Amino acid sequence: MSTSISVPSRAALTGVIAGFLALPAAAATCPAGFPNKPIRFVVGFGAGGGTDVIGRAVANGIEKQQKWTVVVENKPGAGGGVLNSWLKAQAPDGYAIGVNGTDSVTINPAQANVGYEWQDFDYLGSGMQTWYALVALADRPYRDLPGLIAYAREKGRATISVNGVIGEILVKQLAKEYGVNLVPVPGTGAAEAMTAALGGHVDATTQGTLHVAQIRSGKMRQLVSLINRRVPYAPDSATLAEQGSKTPPLESHTFFMTPNGLSPEIKTCLKQAIDEAVNAPEYKAQMAKFDNEALNLGEDGNIEINRRLAAFYKDALGQK
Repeated sequence: MSTSISVPSRAALTGVIAGFLALPAAAATCPAGFPNKPIRFVVGFGAGGGTDVIGRAVANGIEKQQKWTVVVENKPGAGGGVLNSWLKAQAPDGYAIGVNGTDSVTINPAQANVGYEWQDFDYLGSGMQTWYALVALADRPYRDLPGLIAYAREKGRATISVNGVIGEILVKQLAKEYGVNLVPVPGTGAAEAMTAALGGHVDATTQGTLHVAQIRSGKMRQLVSLINRRVPYAPDSATLAEQGSKTPPLESHTFFMTPNGLSPEIKTCLKQAIDEAVNAPEYKAQMAKFDNEALNLGEDGNIEINRRLAAFYKDALGQK
């Protein structure tokens, strides 16, 4: 599943790139002679989508800060799986960097034998966390998760359009926890799930950030934050834990990775370059404008999350 981000206009994206022009140069510590040719940022989803926006913004930051040439390409398909299969077969020399999402290395292998696991890659850092939420039309009679659960008990069920497998798993976990009939309604992605909710065809929807404009306009209400904290655009909307739920929060990050076996020296070099780009004030400000958060978990943080989520999804999807 592609990173869920409010995709900017061409003018806004130009602003992301232009914002890096003000950044001071900060050279990463790299082996002599590296890099001596363009570095490829290969994105696991199509051009113009959220993952692509992040990859291009970080690539432009690195070019300005490090004076490198970074070429961005796209290898979409299979929820990021096409990129992962390709990347696994590349030489671990630091010149091919995948830009993909947590779901691609944790959910995909839990659903089928895709030929790769999360352990097949080295992780250089991440660029963003998606702010997942459960939302509904503002005129619905429930204002939070307990209200939706009570509604489902009274009516016999509640329907929830989902933005992919991650949303479907969340709905099933909540249904199991509370012993109510919560029906996930799958579709082609976040846009279709949002359309169903706006049209009143379902009782609620799981979303990444497509809902933010609707909340700000007053048309929709956030019932619960599905990540591990409250979010700036809906500060009164409590988290799952704050509302008494034991269902784990959703976590989805856009990260940068290479095939296994990257040398420690080149890995350090690339990690520093990515960290400097992601932590630049201009990058953070631009991500905030798109209702997302600039966040670099670092190598260890990505490994910890992938290990934990891979085990969770294999259990949730019936694999051992």
